[in-house]
Parts: sequence; C-alpha cells; structure tokens
Amino acid sequence: MFTRLFLTIFIAIVSAVLISILLLDDLYIQGIKKDELVNTRGIKQVVFADVLLAKSNQDEKLKYWSERFSYQFSLKETNELNLQKNQISELITNKVFVDITSDWTTDDITVYYYSASCNCTLVMEKYFVSDDAFKAYLQGFLLIIISALAFIIFLYVNSHKKQMKKLIKVQQQYGAGQFDIKADTHVAMPYTLLATNFNLMTKQISLLQQEQKNLINGVSHDLKTPIARLRFALDLTRNCHTVSQYQNQIQNMDLDLDELDDLVTQWLFYAELNGKPEAIIKEAVHFADLVNHIANKIKVLYPHIQLDLNLQQGNIQAEPRLLSRAIENLIVNSFKFTQSHVSITLKFNVTSITFKIEDDGAGITEAQKNKIIQPFVKLDNSRSSSGFGLGLAIVKSILEQHDSQLEIKASSKGGACFIIHFPITQ
Repeated sequence: MFTRLFLTIFIAIVSAVLISILLLDDLYIQGIKKDELVNTRGIKQVVFADVLLAKSNQDEKLKYWSERFSYQFSLKETNELNLQKNQISELITNKVFVDITSDWTTDDITVYYYSASCNCTLVMEKYFVSDDAFKAYLQGFLLIIISALAFIIFLYVNSHKKQMKKLIKVQQQYGAGQFDIKADTHVAMPYTLLATNFNLMTKQISLLQQEQKNLINGVSHDLKTPIARLRFALDLTRNCHTVSQYQNQIQNMDLDLDELDDLVTQWLFYAELNGKPEAIIKEAVHFADLVNHIANKIKVLYPHIQLDLNLQQGNIQAEPRLLSRAIENLIVNSFKFTQSHVSITLKFNVTSITFKIEDDGAGITEAQKNKIIQPFVKLDNSRSSSGFGLGLAIVKSILEQHDSQLEIKASSKGGACFIIHFPITQ
C-alpha cells in the first residue's frame, strides 16, 4: 500500500514539474520571439539597405555586418529557405518569421525578413555553441533534485507507514485479548485522532463488558434465591399430608415464580433500553394524573405508609410508557424502604418541571449515591433487603433518553430524596 503511495506521489510531482516546464518553455519561446523582433527591426533596415545597393559585393557586405552584430547574415531566394510551406506562407504574408530551436542548454534563433522588391529573404541566424560540460552539470543537477525529491517523499511515506504499523500492532494485540493496551497519542496528525478514537473505543468496550459482566452476575445471583426457595418448597411437598399443606407450599412456589417473572421482565426491559438506541416519540402527558394514578395504586400494597401528594397540574412532553416506568420505579423504591411516610411533589417552572419524592427510611450516604444507580448494585443497609438492583438503573436510562438527570440527596425527613428536573420542550 505504501509502495504504491510513494510511487503515486513521486510520479504525480514529477509529472507536474514536467508539464510546468513544457508550458513555461512555450511561454519562454514566445517571449524570445517578441524580443528578437524588437531587436532586429532596426538591424534589418540597415543591412537590407546596404546589401541591396551593393550589386556586385553583397557577400562581402553580409560578412561585414555579421562581424558587427551577433548574427550570421545571408540573402536567399524564397525557394532556398529551409522552411515548411506554411512557414513560408506566414513569412510572405507577415514579411517576417522567427524560428527558434530550444533545448536545456541552447537557444538557436533564426529570423527571416522577406522583401517583395527583390523577392528575397534576409536570414539572420544566432547560434549558441553547446557546452557539453555545462550540459552535463545541468543534467547532474536535475538528477540530484529528482533524487532529493524522491528521498523526501520516501521519508514522508515511510513515517506514515511506521505510524500505521504501530496502530495495526496495537489493534492486533487488542484483538488477541490484551484489553488494557492503549495506543500512543503523542504522534503526528492525523494519527493522533486515530489513536485517541481507538483508546476511546476500547474504553467504551471495557465499560460495556463490565456492564455485561455485572448484568450476568446480578441475574445469576438473583436467580439463585427464588430457585432455591422453589426447590425447598418442592421438597416440602413430599412431606405434606393434607390438602391445606399442599396449597400452602404451592402458594409459596407461585410467589417465587412471580419473583422470577419480575426479574426476567426487568432484565429484558433494561436490555431494551440499553440496546440499539432509537429516537423516542414524545407526546403530551398529563403529569399530575400519571403520578397520582401510580402512587395510589402502589399505596394499596402498603396501607401502613402515609402518602402526601403535592401535585401541580400540567402536561409534559415525554414517551408515556417510559415515563410511567421511571416514576413507578421511584415510587416503589421509596415505599419499599421508608418507615412510615412518603412525600411526592410535582412543580412546573418556567424552564423545567421538577419531580421530587422523599421518604423517612435509612437514607443514602454520599459514597452510595453513584453506586445505587448502577445495575445490580445493592447497598449495605436496609435498602438492600430486597429487589433486583435494576429499578434505579432503569430510571437513569429512561431519564437520559429524556435529556434529564436523577439527583439524589438526603431528605429532610431523614431518608432519601430523589429529584428529577425535566427540561420544558416546545
């Protein structure tokens, strides 16, 4: 690949130089022609007048003037000229024609002036003697220039080749299982961007792998408890002697199956949220009615808990199913870990909508705030007594899709306080 790149760049530059030389050479010849016409008009008039008057000694006159000027003069008939037919036609029409032979070291110039009175042409020739040493020097100089150009291009291409080899080696090592390897970002552009993006990609993959590991460990851990209870209840049924005992064990197994079903449902929902991102479709949702409905539905399961609702009326632009799930998870979490009191506040501001829920449970320390929203992370207090560790992680994912954040702090009631600020969108 880099050999082809080297050859491509080298050929392109050399071709550009040659094309430029050809174009400039044509301009150079045109410039010389103009200069020769200006310089020889006066000479032509003097020589023509003197030579044509001398009928018998024209050759001597031509030799005389050749010694005075840097031209070799001769007087020829039109049919004696070493010119093409079209060039002769141009000469007769314009009374003058300039012929230039140009190469690397010499410019041979011949100027033809036609006179209709004698039907003859004054030929003015200027020859530059070719210097072989100078030609060899010029050719050597050009060879050095081309070699230096090739060497510079080689160094440039080779440096890119080395950088690419380093990146490829790092990628191969990463593919072989060295997941802690990093690409060197202290390199030339554009490889700095490639290395930085590669390191960012490996970091994201590591986070996804860790999250997947946590999910697998969490699911397997939470599956063990209801499965163990199911197995224990099944063993107990072998010792049941009455219908009532059978029914009691079957009811316990049914509860364990419900727990398993809840676990699978939450796991699938979390996987759906964190799978391939898709744009959610928002619509107007009456926020107060939604919160009131969910809170009172959950309150039925906790009759001993006091519920205070302070809900301001208004609509929110959100995806109804996801918003309902996030609010339900927060309310269930507070009811589950409170002692006697849950307070929910909904307030509409100019630029945002604030949802706040407080309880008087064990509370959450500063060190636990970031951990509690991670999947399958359980705290070392009464808030870890039950649940699958996915509720708040699901809330976090849903809020991210709604450009909102979950704020966790201590409640004035002694427990935990969860606050969401939803931006108001038009």
